[in-house]
Amino acid sequence: MNKKLLSVFALFTSMFALNEATAQNRYLDEVFTSVSKSSNVVYDTNYAINLLFGNPNPQIPAQFTSSPVWSEKLKCDIYTPDGDTNNNRPVIILAHTGSYLPPLVNKQTTGSKDDSSIVELANRFAKRGYVVVAMNYRLGWNPAATSQEVATEQLIKATYRALQDMRNCVRFLRRNSDIYGIDESKIIFGGQGTGGYIALAGATVSDRADIESNIKFRRGDASAMVSVDTLGDWTGIGGVLPYNDPADASVSSDVNMFFNFGGAMGDTAWMKASSKPMVAMHTTKDPFAPYNTGNVIVPTTGLTVIPNASGAGDVIPKANALGVNNKLNSYVYLDPMSERAYTVAQGVNNLFGFETTFPFEGSPWEWWDRPSMQAKQSVLYRDAIPLPANGFTADTLSIKTNPFMSAERGKAYIDTIVGFVAPRIAVQMDLMGGLAINDFSLTAPQTGTSIDIQDDTAAFMVAKWQGTEGLDYVFAIDNINADFSDPLFSTAVTADSIVFSESTIWNLLTSLGVNVDQEVNLKWTVMSKNALYGKMAVQPFAINLTKRAAVGINEANYNKYITLYPNPATSSVKIGLDANAKITDIQIIDILGRQVKSYAGFNTNTQEISLNGIGSGAYFININTQNGGTATKKFIIQ
Repeated sequence: MNKKLLSVFALFTSMFALNEATAQNRYLDEVFTSVSKSSNVVYDTNYAINLLFGNPNPQIPAQFTSSPVWSEKLKCDIYTPDGDTNNNRPVIILAHTGSYLPPLVNKQTTGSKDDSSIVELANRFAKRGYVVVAMNYRLGWNPAATSQEVATEQLIKATYRALQDMRNCVRFLRRNSDIYGIDESKIIFGGQGTGGYIALAGATVSDRADIESNIKFRRGDASAMVSVDTLGDWTGIGGVLPYNDPADASVSSDVNMFFNFGGAMGDTAWMKASSKPMVAMHTTKDPFAPYNTGNVIVPTTGLTVIPNASGAGDVIPKANALGVNNKLNSYVYLDPMSERAYTVAQGVNNLFGFETTFPFEGSPWEWWDRPSMQAKQSVLYRDAIPLPANGFTADTLSIKTNPFMSAERGKAYIDTIVGFVAPRIAVQMDLMGGLAINDFSLTAPQTGTSIDIQDDTAAFMVAKWQGTEGLDYVFAIDNINADFSDPLFSTAVTADSIVFSESTIWNLLTSLGVNVDQEVNLKWTVMSKNALYGKMAVQPFAINLTKRAAVGINEANYNKYITLYPNPATSSVKIGLDANAKITDIQIIDILGRQVKSYAGFNTNTQEISLNGIGSGAYFININTQNGGTATKKFIIQ
């Protein structure tokens, strides 16, 4: 159902572009000019890996080095639109990248809620009317581990802790929804890079077996790398001290929708029909996280830390197939970002594969100031201790996979991310406002209808559907088993019906190689459309067409000899047939193809019939003749 949107329904962009409204729509466009930011709001406290444990440096106080864990205050920044009077707003939570280590320590230029891309994204969404929360989460693992099993266990535990932190951030927002003006029923989580791992796990991990039974995440002795009894469950509930400070089980941690740009899913076996809706963006040649399915490798050691992880290219098609994204897929997205995404993803909806100009680029949306980055020699840890860190090394390594980095380029990618995600959030969260399109059905000809087609310009076939004022449409015909990706016929329409001469259909059938008296099984559908969205008819209708040669005396030409007077008519109409044949019976057919009146028992070339009881509108007169001929003519009743 998706691939056709490019080929068939791209007609709209050229045929109706000049008629599109330019009104601003909250949640889709930037309707606010400025944003306020509440910084370093503590949303939770929990046990984190202590990167200073056992450090022999005598200048570091012992309380910072004596324990392998420490109680960390987890912080977030909260962005709200200035001047907003709405106190019941959806909230978007953003998680940064960084490989579960502090910036620079991770040999990257990024790794916190203060990353340029996160700040830019938060401001863009806040200006659209969202409350946006940029969260930090617990860090800590050893990427220099030389054992694959050890490295895998440390990384999966780091992801698990961050997953719990995300859930506790949700709880904090629900407890404080009145303070921040949040609609508790509309919570969206988005993750960049490492945050993408959190997002994809959050959308899918939902039972103990996902964590403990997966063979990827078991040690050599078959024991689970992550014990729910010890670390608590995936929502932050349970566990034992000092591994987890359990959350308040009475407050829901449910998230309604997820999106990620970068990152991967530990195992697509986590995905179920009950998983949460998800939208994903990913560079197709990401060197760190696979776009499809492959191993996640630590660059510093070459170790595989997650075997056969799956990126957006495999995750989203499966989500669509499972029905996870059914609501998202109920609409066609006509924005230019989606049009480009459909092309790259070969028609898969909710997936944007970025084809970057550099072959090993994973995060083109990132940027930083190179001189100041190169000058950094430490990073503050635990708000008190400067950890040695080489900004020059981080800059050098980061620029290798982002060689064209600039603020302008990064912001352009952020613009695409917002432009791709925002229309889908609006659909899933019922935020479309006046752009929402009601479901509609085709009406005539009814599915399964068989119609004989002659090469006659005066005979007509009418297609009709449920219409809505203010919408445009595209009508399309395709083979019965095709998907409308390359339709046999399509055309733009501004009304809720379309009339074809039979000659048009005859010529179409001829171009398909259909012979006289050969039946062909086709189907037809319609898409309705406004400025940003399209929606398909509830289901296409089958139609069986047969080319028929003219039979009988002048039968093919009878349409040329039928006359109606007056037209438009009021109370009666006089029908004439100026041919060597007599009229025997007459039917009046409405625009839906329904017979509304019939008359029989004639043997004449001229006949006047009453129109009493027939409402005003467009109709067709069908006549039959004594020699088996037929004729049809359209007329209006006032």
